[in-house]
Parts: sequence; C-alpha cells; structure tokens
Amino acid sequence: MNCYVHSDREAVGVCVSCGKPICSECKVLIKDKYYCNSCVNKIATIPSDRNESSANTSGQGTIAVIPQEIRGWNWGAFLLSWIWGLGNSVWIALLALIPYVGLIMAIVLGVKGNEWAWQNKRWDSIEHFKRTQSAWAKWGVIVFVASIIVGFIIGISSAI
Repeated sequence: MNCYVHSDREAVGVCVSCGKPICSECKVLIKDKYYCNSCVNKIATIPSDRNESSANTSGQGTIAVIPQEIRGWNWGAFLLSWIWGLGNSVWIALLALIPYVGLIMAIVLGVKGNEWAWQNKRWDSIEHFKRTQSAWAKWGVIVFVASIIVGFIIGISSAI
C-alpha cells in the first residue's frame, strides 16, 4: 500500500481520522496515533495571533486541547454521576452504577468530568460548555437537597 500523497512511497501507517495510507514524511504522531497532515490541519489549526485555548477542539477525543478555563472540579458530574455521563457522552460514568464503585467513580468524575466532557462531546464554545456544566451542577444540588428532605421525612414517618 502506498501513501495517498506520495504514490511512489510505501505507507507506514493509516491516518486514524480519515483512514488514508500515509508515508513516514506525511505521518504526524499524536498520543501514539498516526494522523495525516490534512487531518491535523483540520483538527488543530490555531491562528498564530491567538492562544491555544481559544481554538475549539471539543469532541475530538484524546487529542482535544483542554482549555485552561474549564479545568477543575465538576459538581454536576460528582452529584449526578451516571446521569451526567449519559448527558455528556462520558460512558465511563456508567461504572457509578456498580455497587461499592459508585462513590469512587463520583469522585473521579468530579476531578476528570470537565476534561472528559470536553473531549467526548462537541460544544459551541467554552461559554456554552460552562453554561451547560453550571446547569448540571444546579440540578445536582437540587436532587441532593431533595433526597435529604425525602430521607428526613421518611425517617420521621417511620419513627411515628
């Protein structure tokens, strides 16, 4: 199999994005995966007068650049765990459904949630991402407080 750009050269790999065969000159190695120059340019074109975090790389998996503005704890992911995971395409969050693993997974989601949500789902902008995660956090608090109230009411009614 020959390179799709240099037809006289043997391909050393295949671009994981477009599937085209690429030679050693055309390959770009990113996190142990080969990409062709064309796909790298589509994925990570960043104008030189802007910083790296201003480019929207959301939804591009492990090669997505995580903007500094969204790093940090995610209360929605922590409080709503697997439900938040379904809404943000973070399928590893379903591990929270396993007994005894749920609390550990909730903590992991709190720490890594923003990063995983940015990588696994396409967002319009950083502001869109922040608004959505803020809404998840608000609903997480509402569900948490409601469950405490319901638990308190059940506790009182069973004591009577």
